[in-house]
Amino acid sequence: MTKEEFIRAIAGYVKKYAPGYGIKVYSPVIAQAILESGWGESELAKKYHNYFGLKCGSKWGGKSVNLKTKEEYKPGTLTEIRDNFRVFDSMEDGVKGYFEFIQLIRYQNLRGITDPEEYLRTIKADGYATSSAYVENNMKIIRQYGLTRYDEEGIIMARTAETLIAQARAWIGCKESDGSHKKIIDIYNSHRPLARGYAVKYTDAWCATFVSACAIKTGMTDIIPTECGCGEMIRLFQKLGEWNESDSRTPNSGDIIFYDWQDNGAGDNTGNPDHVGIVEKASGNMITVIEGNKNDAVGRRTLRVNGRYIRGYGIPKYEKESHTIAAPSSGITVEQAARNVIAGKYGNGDARKKAIVALGLDYASVQKRVNEILKGSVSSKKSVEEVAREVIAGRWGNGAQRRKKLTEAGYDASAVQKKVNDLLR
Repeated sequence: MTKEEFIRAIAGYVKKYAPGYGIKVYSPVIAQAILESGWGESELAKKYHNYFGLKCGSKWGGKSVNLKTKEEYKPGTLTEIRDNFRVFDSMEDGVKGYFEFIQLIRYQNLRGITDPEEYLRTIKADGYATSSAYVENNMKIIRQYGLTRYDEEGIIMARTAETLIAQARAWIGCKESDGSHKKIIDIYNSHRPLARGYAVKYTDAWCATFVSACAIKTGMTDIIPTECGCGEMIRLFQKLGEWNESDSRTPNSGDIIFYDWQDNGAGDNTGNPDHVGIVEKASGNMITVIEGNKNDAVGRRTLRVNGRYIRGYGIPKYEKESHTIAAPSSGITVEQAARNVIAGKYGNGDARKKAIVALGLDYASVQKRVNEILKGSVSSKKSVEEVAREVIAGRWGNGAQRRKKLTEAGYDASAVQKKVNDLLR
């Protein structure tokens, strides 16, 4: 399991159980699982599905295991001890076990907290951990892996080209003249590790910073490397196996296009890159690109396929299908499944039936709700914000197809898109 896969698996279960226990912020819990379990590789995590270092205490009546551990009773001094730890049967049980553990009276002050650092400081003060650097170490993980993306009312964005493009569109118009570009640079500088340790200045060129900030904001830094320099970003794409040297190819939406302003137009361009942007679309022989630092602002550029100045393309490994993260036991309700059916997420016929059954749901119940929604026998109208969040998650398709679906469903497509832009800012 890769680090990103581990994050998404843990996040799915955190999202499923946290609301039921009054916990409103997800990123610190995900970070705790990473830190306490060593990305799920510790003996306690791999063998016993205890991802949070949960000790038995006097109230635990389940299975246990006695293992060595280290505690920091004095600042800077680690003491090795043995203790009894809780044992769980699966990752899901381990995450659920965390929320059951913090139902102890001393942890009740965690309920309702929405700030990640406040949550960590509070749980540390409540006696959860002895490490003097516990809050700092967890916050480093949150920043480095962009975990606050899970705190936006539980949104887990689809890792698709459309998600990245939606974020880029949301920043169109940000410019140096009024300082609105600063939030883009601030997002880049807050990410850890900071590429080459360099904090971008507001007066620096910021085209690569813009692409990186879009990746950070949408949680795709594992497939779109963060960098403030075009040349180094190309090298990182090459290292990921995501580089296409041919400047004559017709790109796909979401490809990262690089330019060399010294290109003479003869043969394949292999010069030093000067600029970078995100391909919004390719139609016929024309490419539309969204770029940061285009005339000191975020804006669009159009150019021909195989046109002069194209240096090459970064090809991020997006997910092929849009979907929200679901834990293996899903946690998806009949209502959610019915709406996913209407959106075409589960296919048709036997394929749809198998997908629904695999979620642990009764197919007849889901189909009944689908019929009710389509017939209008039960109100199915959602708020603009609810639909906008579904758009971000990739449930309504892209471009003209999305607009058509929204209109046919009775929604104002322009109002929904405006709300999408507001949520992504």
